[in-house]
Amino acid sequence: MQDVVRGQHDCLEPLMRRYASPLLTFIKRMVGDHQKSEDLFQEVFLAVWDKRRQYEYPRPFKPWLYKIALNKCRASFRRKYRPIAMEPELFDTVGGSNLGGGRGEAMPLDTAVAEEVATYVQDAVMALPDKQRTVVVLRVWNGLSYAEIAEIMGSREATVRSNMHHALRTMRGALASRVD
Repeated sequence: MQDVVRGQHDCLEPLMRRYASPLLTFIKRMVGDHQKSEDLFQEVFLAVWDKRRQYEYPRPFKPWLYKIALNKCRASFRRKYRPIAMEPELFDTVGGSNLGGGRGEAMPLDTAVAEEVATYVQDAVMALPDKQRTVVVLRVWNGLSYAEIAEIMGSREATVRSNMHHALRTMRGALASRVD
């Protein structure tokens, strides 16, 4: 990133490749729309280039990048954009698990149940207030620490933990009646 700060635009490409998958996944989970998330991803890296002189070495790059992404998602919400439908694989709760009892593939009933649960989880996450949804997505799917999330969100770590606690409690309540 230091080279990018100095105006070496060819050094931005390796950063894009390194963070492309986790960042695009984060944005998709935040906005719930594949096309919109790709547009926002491009906006994020344009902002990285535009704001490169604001980056302060040795500050970690990842939280700085995710803060830009979060701000782009928030701006998208302010433009009254709301997702029409989420892509089911974004909230896949089955992952690579073997529900088929050792045969290497899931049984049709298990797959149907897993897809239904994934839809319930997706709905519960999308119904959360923006701050809580951000904490859940960054913590659960992106694996960031509470300290990193606090830096991204510009808040204290205790506040992030509180948002996570309230989000999980809200999701538990929403899912309790739907999932055994």
